[in-house]
Amino acid sequence: MSTTSTIFHTGSLLAGSHPAIGETKGQVLLDKNGSKVIFKTFQAGEVMPTHDAPMDVLVTVLAGRLIITVADTPTEVEAGDFLIIPAKERHSLACLEPARILIYR
Repeated sequence: MSTTSTIFHTGSLLAGSHPAIGETKGQVLLDKNGSKVIFKTFQAGEVMPTHDAPMDVLVTVLAGRLIITVADTPTEVEAGDFLIIPAKERHSLACLEPARILIYR
């Protein structure tokens, strides 16, 4: 008889009971089958320059406020908001206050 072990990871992206991940410019939480979930933190005033991605991108704001510009249209987002950026669409980010986001691409 063989046994199978499932390895799992836990952590806190905010202030939970699991070990805190802390400040990070970009930590890949999951990388599987060509898709990634990325956790990023920003300080007020930080920017992410204009770029694009070959696939749709889902951005979920966990904490803070940011302006995400997609196709020259700025949208202010805050904790609890999400934004879906279509594949190959040019986008950028400007942080208004310290923020934490999850990116699924």
